[in-house]
Amino acid sequence: MKMSDERKGILSSFFQGKDDYLAKLVPLFAISSLVFLFSIFIGYALGDETSAQSFEGVLSNIPDPTESTSIEMFVAILSNNIVASSLFVISGLLGGVPPLMFMAFNGFFIGYISWNVAQVQGLAFVFATILPHGIIEIPTILLSASMGVGLGYSVIHRLLRRDGLQKYVTTSLSIFVMRIIPLLVFAAGIETALIYLFVI
Repeated sequence: MKMSDERKGILSSFFQGKDDYLAKLVPLFAISSLVFLFSIFIGYALGDETSAQSFEGVLSNIPDPTESTSIEMFVAILSNNIVASSLFVISGLLGGVPPLMFMAFNGFFIGYISWNVAQVQGLAFVFATILPHGIIEIPTILLSASMGVGLGYSVIHRLLRRDGLQKYVTTSLSIFVMRIIPLLVFAAGIETALIYLFVI
């Protein structure tokens, strides 16, 4: 109980003043998480039946760590995550469905990559390399997707002549710039360090 209160205190301090906004995102965050986890499971289960060509566009954005400096790797990881998170939020304008579709694709991709790595290094290696940065990065990206779904919901409300869209957009932009981007910077730093620790 004490540990739960401490975690709640940390989250409350980090997202200070945004408690009401985040509370409304809880069910959307749960839905995004379920879609993401289910997609990881499917991607892993179909790992041996999926062609790498399906992810050529994604893989082309990831530099080879053996040919890149740590700074270049960090910038590539960070820029990819910021672009993806921005896309999750903005695409919510199309009714809130696209963010869930993007999360499903990303989950499937992670499941596919995990299966391939596990065949060579084992599942323990997969968890050891994903968890340290994923524990920050994944919830942050899921929050971005939840914000996108919420944006779509607010747009629909606006079309139905209900208020709240302007306030939602303003709050979302504030959280994205002041909270999500710093978390992605931290996660990218951890991921870069892990890549050069385990891969090279």
